[in-house]
Amino acid sequence: MVQRLAADLEALGLNLPDLPGGEVLRRLQEDPRTRETPVIIISADATPGQIRRLLAAGARAYLTKPLDSQPFLRTLDEILAGPDR
Repeated sequence: MVQRLAADLEALGLNLPDLPGGEVLRRLQEDPRTRETPVIIISADATPGQIRRLLAAGARAYLTKPLDSQPFLRTLDEILAGPDR
């Protein structure tokens, strides 16, 4: 679906019904058609190791639930207006 939509940004949860979010991120990073699409992880898992692992795997940001709207909107603005966009 990501490939068909050509999104400007992907918000990705980790506990998905069919495939773990970390695996989705890995596939997005490996595919030349989606590699440059920024991915923001949104999860209740706020463990430092999990956050480091997914940022190192290519996520541009990691936001925790419950989601605070102001940091979320600020993150969107920063990523979508960044120098590589």
